[in-house]
Amino acid sequence: MVSTAPPTPSRPQPISSLYLLKCLFAFFVVTCHTPMGIAKGWLHPLAMGAVCVFFLISGYFLYSPDPSKSYQRAMKSLRTVVPIFLIVSLFYWAWLLPNYGNTLTSFSQLWTWLLTGNLTSGHTWYLMAMLQGLLLLAVIFRLRGERYIALLTPLCIFGLLGSQYAFLLTDERTRYYYDVYTSISYSIPFMSIGYLIAKHESTLQKYRHWGGLFACSLVVAYAERILLHQTGHNYATGALFGSYLTAVLIFIWALQHKSFGTGSWMETIGAKYSGNIYYFHIAVATLIVKGLFSFGWGGIYTQLGSILVFIGSLIVAYIIVWVQDKVGIHLLK
Repeated sequence: MVSTAPPTPSRPQPISSLYLLKCLFAFFVVTCHTPMGIAKGWLHPLAMGAVCVFFLISGYFLYSPDPSKSYQRAMKSLRTVVPIFLIVSLFYWAWLLPNYGNTLTSFSQLWTWLLTGNLTSGHTWYLMAMLQGLLLLAVIFRLRGERYIALLTPLCIFGLLGSQYAFLLTDERTRYYYDVYTSISYSIPFMSIGYLIAKHESTLQKYRHWGGLFACSLVVAYAERILLHQTGHNYATGALFGSYLTAVLIFIWALQHKSFGTGSWMETIGAKYSGNIYYFHIAVATLIVKGLFSFGWGGIYTQLGSILVFIGSLIVAYIIVWVQDKVGIHLLK
């Protein structure tokens, strides 16, 4: 996914462990949208925290003791994300055109696109949420209100109340009580958490057992999943509270082991290709589904779809990066 760390002299050195996380959680994002046999269910608690990790990373790199520098970083990131959002949205608009026609035919649809970012493909909500989160944080930095950023972190509860815990609001059995995939539920709170982790990183590093806490959060996530299923609340779709915990704790653990993964292929994928894997994996999945089912190999996709789509998306991402390197224009990052 897109990184919001701007290439300025004050930018911290690249962190190998965070690139490793970007590779790992790019794969988890793919598992959210494609089949993976019985493994899909077991990956769910971790996978539903994937976008949280990407927003944490983005927020982390916005931090500077000088609010004006944080503002500059947020604005530079906005200038990076806007063309990506427009290009990816245009791509999926054209992708749907042959079979579905023009999907943008009214002001109502335009408003939906500007508000949620998912008119042409559901997964593009991430880019719009990133834009809105960056814009809000830029305003806060501009007004020197960074001391109030902690007040934004509880917004993540809306991601739970609208999905897995919607039964607290309604008796209706529904996947989503309202649209949880927005800046309010995800980008704003988790970018804020990432920013605060960067601000207090030296203090957090004094604790040496973040890996153990991450292991405990996994237990919490799976116990939570089992409890919801056993109580009949297994109809909703969305992140668990444990998903949030695992995302934050593995992120802090990675910061404590910054050189972990240095020189590995996972670091390379995270650094160079994870963004384009996310942007185009839906299109790749569509092509793989049509190809396999046309040969009667649908069962292979049912069991290994996530792996096949991730590999296919990686190939597409490699081609995109190679072309951009050749022409010297790097819009899709």
